[in-house]
Amino acid sequence: MNTIAILLSTYNGEKYIIDQLRSLEDQSYPYFDLHIRDDASSDSTLQLIENFKSESNMNITILPTKNNLGAKNNFEFLLKNSLQAKQYDYFMFCDQDDVWFDDKVLRSYEKIQQLENEFSSMQPLLIYTDLQVVDETLNILGDSLWNDFHLDPKKNSLNYFAMQCNITGCTMIFNRKLAELSLPFPEKSIMHDYWVGMVASSLGQMDYLNQSTIAYRQHGNNVSGGADKFNLKYILHKASKFFNNDEYYEVLGRQIIQSESFLLQYKNYLTPEKTDILEAMISLQSVSFFKRITLMKKYQLYKQSTIRNIGMILWFMKMPSGSKK
Repeated sequence: MNTIAILLSTYNGEKYIIDQLRSLEDQSYPYFDLHIRDDASSDSTLQLIENFKSESNMNITILPTKNNLGAKNNFEFLLKNSLQAKQYDYFMFCDQDDVWFDDKVLRSYEKIQQLENEFSSMQPLLIYTDLQVVDETLNILGDSLWNDFHLDPKKNSLNYFAMQCNITGCTMIFNRKLAELSLPFPEKSIMHDYWVGMVASSLGQMDYLNQSTIAYRQHGNNVSGGADKFNLKYILHKASKFFNNDEYYEVLGRQIIQSESFLLQYKNYLTPEKTDILEAMISLQSVSFFKRITLMKKYQLYKQSTIRNIGMILWFMKMPSGSKK
C-alpha cells in the first residue's frame, strides 16, 4: 500500500501537463498515489489527463470538478480529500507546469524519514528543496533558485516566515500530522505553501534538501509569479514600483492579516515567544515608524537579504501609523 499522496492541481495547463505527468511516471521511487483535481479548465487539460490515465501504470485518482476554487483552495480540497484515506503518511504538492527530476520523490522521502527518526512522526514535519529555473522549453535559466534569488534555506523560523515565504510548495513533502494541523486554510492566508510553512516553522520541525529536485518552469502565467534573478535590474524594477504605487504596502498588509489569522487559529498551541512574534508583526500596522524599527530588531522580523530589509524600512516610513489593510 502506497503511503505518499501527490496532490496535483491543474487549470488550463494543456501546454505543459503531459511533461509533468511523464516526469511523475518516471520517478525512481514509484510507491505513491497521484490525486488530481482540475479547477474547471476551459481547455483540454482534463481530457489530456484522462487519456494519460488510461495508458499509465500509475495509481491516479481524478477528483470531480464542480466549480473553480483557485489554486490555494484547490490544494486545500486535494489535501482534505487525501487525508480521508488513512493510508497516507506523507503528502507532496505538485504544480502542472513543472518537471520533476526522477529522484525527487525518493530524495524527499529519505530526508523526511531522517527527520522523523530524529524527532517523531507525531510531530509536524516538513522537508523542502531547491529548484532549477527553466524557461517554457526547459532551457536552464538558473541551477539554483536559492542562489539566484538570495534565499537562505536555513532561515526558516517563524520571524522570517512572518515577513517572507522562502519555500516553494512544489518542493515540499510533509507528514500527516502537519497536514491535519494545517487545515483549514483560512480565507486570509496568502497561499497554501506559505500557510503550511508557517505551521511547520511555529509548531513542528522542518529541514531542507540542499539540491534542486524540479525544473521550475517560468512562462509568464505562473500562479505564484515569476522567479527573476535577484540582481540590479530586479532591484531597480522593484524600487520603481515602490515609488510609484502601493504594491509593497499591499504585500506587507497581506502578511499582517495572515499573521492575525494564524494567531487566531493557533493561539492555544503557540509558545509565549512565538505569540510575541506574531503580535509584534500585527502591531506594525498601528505603531509609529520608530516603534516599527524597534519591533523589527527585537523580534528579528527580517527578510532574507540586506537590500530587502532596506526596502522594508522604506515600507515602514511610507506606511502611515494606525493604518490597516
